[in-house]
Amino acid sequence: MKLLFTISFAVGLICSAFSQQMTIYKSDFAVDETVYRLLVSLESNEVTHLGTINQDSLSLLAGDSIAVIRILLVEKPLLTSDLLSCRSTTAIDLPLKIMVWEEHEDIFIGFFDPMSMKKRFLLQECDQTIMEMSRMLLRVVNEVIKED
Repeated sequence: MKLLFTISFAVGLICSAFSQQMTIYKSDFAVDETVYRLLVSLESNEVTHLGTINQDSLSLLAGDSIAVIRILLVEKPLLTSDLLSCRSTTAIDLPLKIMVWEEHEDIFIGFFDPMSMKKRFLLQECDQTIMEMSRMLLRVVNEVIKED
């Protein structure tokens, strides 16, 4: 019984270390307007926009139709370099991604908080860099969803 508890605890610990929750906000704007506002906010916060994946267009190419989904690939080069200096395996989660999608006629913006990388990569260092990445994403998205 003690062995079963120990195994269950270990599995739970491993799963929680690799789990992450998406931070989600509702946008009052259409997908294209939300993406445009994101691009403006990224630029004003000196965040590099590396490209946008139109997931729904890719789905159409495969002969299927899905709701509108856009994934923006972003980074702040200095923060990215700092993080990679701490642990090169964090590159698998970079660039950071911001997702905009339509679901049941509502528009959402979501991203995985970089703070989750601390657990996933067992980082003992780079707290300031990860916190800055997290704040940067929060700042960008909050600028988008606020009313004019």
